[in-house]
Amino acid sequence: MGVVRSPSPQLSYSVILGGHCPATAASIFCVSVAVPILYIVAKINSLAYLESRLHWFSQMAGNYNTVRDPVHGFVLLNDLEMETISSEPFQRLRYIRQLALTYLVYPGAEHSRFSHSLGVMEFASKIYDTLIYKHKQDLNWDDHRVAKNRQLLRLAALLHDIGHAPFSHASEELLQGVDHETFSRKAMLALPLSKILNKFEAKLGITAQSVADFFSAENIDLDIAFLREIFSGEVDADKMDYLLRDSLFTGVHYGRFDHQRLIDSLCLMRDPREKFGNFIMGIEDGGLHALEGLVLARYFMFTQVYFHRVRRAYDHHLLSFLKRRVRKYPTSLKKYLACDDNYVFSLLRRYADDEDARRILKREPFVEAFSTPEHINDEERTRFKWLMENLQRKYKTMKMFCDTAEKSPHKFEKIGTYVLSRTTGQPALVFNESGIIRSLKNIEQYRVFVSKEDKEKVQKFCKEFWASAAET
Repeated sequence: MGVVRSPSPQLSYSVILGGHCPATAASIFCVSVAVPILYIVAKINSLAYLESRLHWFSQMAGNYNTVRDPVHGFVLLNDLEMETISSEPFQRLRYIRQLALTYLVYPGAEHSRFSHSLGVMEFASKIYDTLIYKHKQDLNWDDHRVAKNRQLLRLAALLHDIGHAPFSHASEELLQGVDHETFSRKAMLALPLSKILNKFEAKLGITAQSVADFFSAENIDLDIAFLREIFSGEVDADKMDYLLRDSLFTGVHYGRFDHQRLIDSLCLMRDPREKFGNFIMGIEDGGLHALEGLVLARYFMFTQVYFHRVRRAYDHHLLSFLKRRVRKYPTSLKKYLACDDNYVFSLLRRYADDEDARRILKREPFVEAFSTPEHINDEERTRFKWLMENLQRKYKTMKMFCDTAEKSPHKFEKIGTYVLSRTTGQPALVFNESGIIRSLKNIEQYRVFVSKEDKEKVQKFCKEFWASAAET
């Protein structure tokens, strides 16, 4: 994991910046640092962010831990955070692949939920630190409240995925009507995590229940609402990390965007929809293009990676196999957490004669025989329905499946996310300000998959039917 623990020399803020800072800054930001500071400075494009991060480093008394990460460089953790990630429920995430069987298409995609969780925590901290530096006086939070909310956000970001099912989203249908967040909350409130999380209570008033309540829809605390925007809004830490991480490990460039510029342009503003609005997260006018880059990165990652035809075929075979051999995951937390990718692979090998298991293990998935465009209209949707009806009628005994790949590229039309308008200087809806974001259509693509042996005749039938139906 690349963990380093070491006592650190005292190094003042003015020395780090080559002595060009006021003496007051140097006296305030005297910190103990266990990583090469010049490396950190090189990774930062904002003086405001630097000051804020150095302040938090100074709060980590004595030794602390650094983890090398391919996306973020050094990720810093205090001793209790390190104890948290060393717990068995969190270590389980090493054996939950971030992108399921995508590594059979993109060989580098072997990364796990473990590293992603560390990355979300790091991005969440960067966003929080930037906003607090800019708006601490506006929020009127004292130092204790600032520190408590920062730690709560870090823990929530770190633990948000501990309840994921094997192969991440690919097998969630076996969760019996609940989502993986339900198991995440259960794990936080059970040993050993509850005991570790309760250790934060003495200094910050944070308990295991506090972290679990972060994910509860019934929690209407205004501080939590603010923190949730950082963690899971339209411009959020989770999205930033998975796009950059998935892009890196798959070897594609689609998921890249200017995250430093985007984070540096985040700000707080009064909600213009309310007379005495609460603070909401928005974007300064110079950050609009960086936001568009994030939205486009997500759009292309779905069309080119997450909805890749071969990956979708493997997802189908995996889910079909699990429905037959496992049926549903246990409701018992202990038994559920014993299920990981290795558990599923042991089943695949045990039932290697099962057709779906064989197609996964031998890398012989069904192949795409027909596909609609990525964006279809009502007529094309109806046409595909007729196509499937006629295809199944003609080839009654043939094994085939239909795949539906649907995703909205953003939710800005439904969720009020604001940018400071360059024209008026007032908050304006992102959806109204960005022609690029407005122009993106929902991804809706339908495909027909069959065995390799049947592809040619099914493909011929589908193309002829699609063309003839379009003419009528």
